[in-house]
Amino acid sequence: MIFDRKSASKSTNYTNQNNPIMLKMVTSYSIFLLTILFLFVVIYHFSLNNTRDSYNSQNETTLVNNVELFETDLHIMEVYCRQLLQNNSYRKIMNKKETDNAFFELGTELQSTMATDIYLESLLPIKDSFSYFPLTNYILNANQFITQERFYSSIQKYPADHEKDWISYHMDSNYHNRFLLFENFSALPGTEWDFYMYIINMRDLFYMDANATVSFIFDSDEFAKLFDCINAEGNGFLMVVAEDGIPILSINEGNSYDEASIISMDYSNGFASYEGRNKITIGKYVSDNTGYSYYYSFPSFENTANTESLRYIFILALLLTLLVGGSLVYYFSRRNIQPIIELGQELHEAVEAQTQLQEVVDSQRPIICTSYIQQLLSGSVTAEEADYIHNYLNLGEKNIYYNVLYVVVYNNSGDNPDAIVNTLSSPDEINELISNALQSYLGTPLHYFSPAERTYSILLCCSEEEEKDYILKISNAISRLHDYMLDTYDIWLFAGIGRNTDSLMNVWESYQQATEATSYMSKNYFFFPYEFIKKDSKAFYYPPEISTKLIHFITTGNKSQVLELFNLIHQENIEERSLPINILKFLLSDIRNTLLKARFALPSSIPAETIQNLDERFNQHVTFKLCEKIAMTLCDLFTVETEDTNLIATIEKYIVSNYMDPSMGLNKISDEFQISESYFSHMFKEKTGVNFSTYLENIRMNEAAKLIKETNISLNELYISVGYNNANTFRRAFKKTYGVTPSSMREGK
Repeated sequence: MIFDRKSASKSTNYTNQNNPIMLKMVTSYSIFLLTILFLFVVIYHFSLNNTRDSYNSQNETTLVNNVELFETDLHIMEVYCRQLLQNNSYRKIMNKKETDNAFFELGTELQSTMATDIYLESLLPIKDSFSYFPLTNYILNANQFITQERFYSSIQKYPADHEKDWISYHMDSNYHNRFLLFENFSALPGTEWDFYMYIINMRDLFYMDANATVSFIFDSDEFAKLFDCINAEGNGFLMVVAEDGIPILSINEGNSYDEASIISMDYSNGFASYEGRNKITIGKYVSDNTGYSYYYSFPSFENTANTESLRYIFILALLLTLLVGGSLVYYFSRRNIQPIIELGQELHEAVEAQTQLQEVVDSQRPIICTSYIQQLLSGSVTAEEADYIHNYLNLGEKNIYYNVLYVVVYNNSGDNPDAIVNTLSSPDEINELISNALQSYLGTPLHYFSPAERTYSILLCCSEEEEKDYILKISNAISRLHDYMLDTYDIWLFAGIGRNTDSLMNVWESYQQATEATSYMSKNYFFFPYEFIKKDSKAFYYPPEISTKLIHFITTGNKSQVLELFNLIHQENIEERSLPINILKFLLSDIRNTLLKARFALPSSIPAETIQNLDERFNQHVTFKLCEKIAMTLCDLFTVETEDTNLIATIEKYIVSNYMDPSMGLNKISDEFQISESYFSHMFKEKTGVNFSTYLENIRMNEAAKLIKETNISLNELYISVGYNNANTFRRAFKKTYGVTPSSMREGK
């Protein structure tokens, strides 16, 4: 490619004389300077935000550590209750309705057992724990086995006017699994005791009827020490909200807060600002273990961090940048005008070169299209290549049908049939004449190639609606084209067309059929569809081209095309010709010989035992189905197996096989497949459309519903079987998914 350098030089000299270039340069450098100043501002805000995020993350880390201890205590309380349910005496006494001698004997026995058990007090920061049996109105713990009235009034000395409320807390399920705050709850003057009571209903833990509750008493001051965040300058608070939106714990220090407002705040980045007596930051953390939402406060970053020094540093840097940048604008504007102009000229030349290159590419497009058509009609493309060719040729929607029209032209008069038109001096002019005529009657764009002189193989496309009458439509177009060429140029034109196919990879069949159809042309038939050929039952259909293609498809491991070839051979010979047995034997013998050629082309690396097994099949009685199976086996041997590198598919299989593991989570996947949790989470959501936790929960819920409907598994064992270690968490997830509890689903409600 040659450029006119003299013209370029003149253009450069001309540009040098334009004064506006100076203004453009000054403008460019000024924009650069403003960009630098903007970057300084962005860096300042980024640093400030980064420091704030780090501060917030530290507070969140503290909260997470506290939550782990808190939820461990919840788990210990649940385990303790389950241990009580394992005691046969406890199960008997909780369902007794009469206070007879047996009742008192069981109670005394349990009290003695509980008095020697210090397991609970050593693991939990509790002041007391007791069981309440509503059927007999009795209280049981390590120190007493007495009636509820004596326990409430004489032992604990609680206010008499709150006794009914205290009892209702044990009876009403709305108060269970919540930390109930009792402030100044004492009947003795001058005695103030604030405590939390946490009640667990045994019915939630036992598959049979359980008439008992277990209460745990926590001193409010000692309990608040579990959470570091609430001790921040006397203004901190902590609120724990269950998945159903009901607060189960609230700890305030010095202030009262609007719980509804706190829950409804925007926590898109995990934190929000709250304007009260003092500006504080409120964080939200959702536990993966229990699903509880933790709302906690801590002093805002602005109230604790000194940002003045950082602000002064950035202001100084901004002023220095402005001073230096202004000097650079003046210096480079005066010095570097000429290099900028030359650079602009070179860019102009590059654009011209690109334009010329694009013109060359466009000029070569017909050649590329012809090459693609030739590959399609020869059957030498893969599925991926066929899709690419479909898009490159812009063949339209995928739901279309394809066919091939094979056209032959020759001179209608004269001794030399090759001299088609005397007025045309070259083959290129003749091809252009035929191409223009074909486009006029068959439409554009016309995708074709010429396999030989005076022959044209044309790829045709039609929609699903047009497919039924498409051959008739082409017949009319060829009839009009034939008359036009005969009357105008004295050229005789005839054409054959194959069957329609919905696969671009199988269009070579239509090409073979179209070429065979042209063998039936005569003065009376200048257009002949392959379907009109009367099949001779005394001769089988197995041309050399089919044998060659079969060997090619086998050695490339193209199973789909091999099956398509066998379908074609079967249709032509068995369905349409109904070959007699002696002719069919000749056909099967030829197919077997073709397969033998492929067998002796196998790589030497194939194991000898495999080759021996294959040869034994060749010695079996030859049938059409046997030939097809041997061809498939040969395809497998020629195919190079590759490992499945689809990581997400592999992980999905792993999850389906291990969903019942309670430890299944992001960290488990990270360790198993050696990828980071954040990368896996992002990749999994992008590939599957759902979060990992949602995907895992859906699998577990589907399996749980299946077990309920198809087996008699105990509901107390169900949640363990599907990977949960907490019955409440499983029950909430199940009801969120199906709208009913597991027991209701089993009863068919």
